[in-house]
Amino acid sequence: MKVLKWLDEHFEEAILIVLLAAITCVMMAQIIARTFAASMTWPEEFSRYCYIWSVFLSLGYTVKKGNMLKVGVLMDLFPLKVRKSIEIVGNIIMLAIFGILFRYSIIYTGKIKTMGQASTAMGVPMSFMYTATVIGFGLAVFRTVELIIYNIKHFDEKAETTLEATLKEAQQEVQVNAAGANKTGGKA
Repeated sequence: MKVLKWLDEHFEEAILIVLLAAITCVMMAQIIARTFAASMTWPEEFSRYCYIWSVFLSLGYTVKKGNMLKVGVLMDLFPLKVRKSIEIVGNIIMLAIFGILFRYSIIYTGKIKTMGQASTAMGVPMSFMYTATVIGFGLAVFRTVELIIYNIKHFDEKAETTLEATLKEAQQEVQVNAAGANKTGGKA
């Protein structure tokens, strides 16, 4: 049960950290290799594919964290129940879009797999690269369903407005800066 809870809370984060660390390490190795005139052929392709995977995996993470692009200030003008209703309808629309993209990503990835294409420098099957779309849109569907269920269960709870969230974040930043200034003897 703890494993499932950890996966629910940190799955996307962990993979994104690994992918970004891999990009950093491989590109640093490529830079060092070039200084010794021993350039490698595959790091750029590797980094590009890691980046593609990180983009699609971040869809689910973005939905989970509630960081999808939206106009929060406009939503704050509505009463709580209207705001929650609009949010649920918006999430249902997102679910439909992600569902359609998930379906077509499966179809397209299947077509790529039957063609048997491989990447130029690394020789990795291109279907593996396109699987990022399947997993990314699948996670986005899953996280959007979770969000809809959460919003329905907590429909009557007061939500933090954009202004309140911004003020809270600013106060936390001031406290962190003040604590840092106290540790350094006032030199921030």
